[in-house]
Amino acid sequence: MKKMTLFILALSLSAIASAQITVTGIVINDSIPLELASVMIKNSTNGIATSNKGEFKLEAKKGDTLSVSFVGYKTKELVLNKTEDFTFKLDEENSFDEVVVVSCHNATITCYKGACGWYREDVSLLDNKSGKKNKLYPNPSSNGIFQLMLVNNYNKVSISIADMSGRSVQNTTQQKFGKKGTIDLSAYPTGIYIVNIIADGKRLEPIKAIKS
Repeated sequence: MKKMTLFILALSLSAIASAQITVTGIVINDSIPLELASVMIKNSTNGIATSNKGEFKLEAKKGDTLSVSFVGYKTKELVLNKTEDFTFKLDEENSFDEVVVVSCHNATITCYKGACGWYREDVSLLDNKSGKKNKLYPNPSSNGIFQLMLVNNYNKVSISIADMSGRSVQNTTQQKFGKKGTIDLSAYPTGIYIVNIIADGKRLEPIKAIKS
C-alpha cells in the first residue's frame, strides 16, 4: 500500500512538472533587437523585460498566453504549447491621431495617441541642455522602490506613472523636491512603467521604470 501511494505521488509530481515549460526568445523590429520590451503571461503578474539584446527567458505553463508589447508597436500574443525558442517581430503601430499644440512655452508640441497611450515629439522642453539625464535607480528594481535623481533642483515636481497599456496607475505632486525623490511601485505587478515628470511647470523626458 505504501509503495502504491508513493507511485501515485510520483506520477502526480511528474504530471505537474511536465506542465511547466521554459520559454526563451528574442523580440525584434525587422532585425533590430528591442531592449526593455515587456514579455508577460496574460492575466498574471508573471513577466520580464527583454535584455539589451532583445532576449528573454520566462517560466510558464502549457496553455498560458504570452503577451509581448513595446511602446509604439502592436502587441503580439501566443498560446504556449511547448518549450521553444521564439522570435517575436513587432510591427509599428500606425493608427495614430495627431494633435498639434502651437506656442506652448515658445515651442510647438506634436502629440500622438496610439494603442499604448500618448507620445510626444518635443525637443525644446526636454531637460537635456547639460547632456546629463534624469534617472531611476536601481532600475530594474526587484521590490518596486526606485530613487529618482534629477539633474537640477526643483521646487515642485508632479509625477504621473502609466503602465504599458497607457493606463495611469499613479499621480503624485511633491513640494521642495530638490534633486532626489522616491517612487514606490511595490503594490503594482511586475512589468514596465513610464514615468512622466513635470518639474516647475516644465515637462521632462519620460523614464522607463522596470519592476522585475
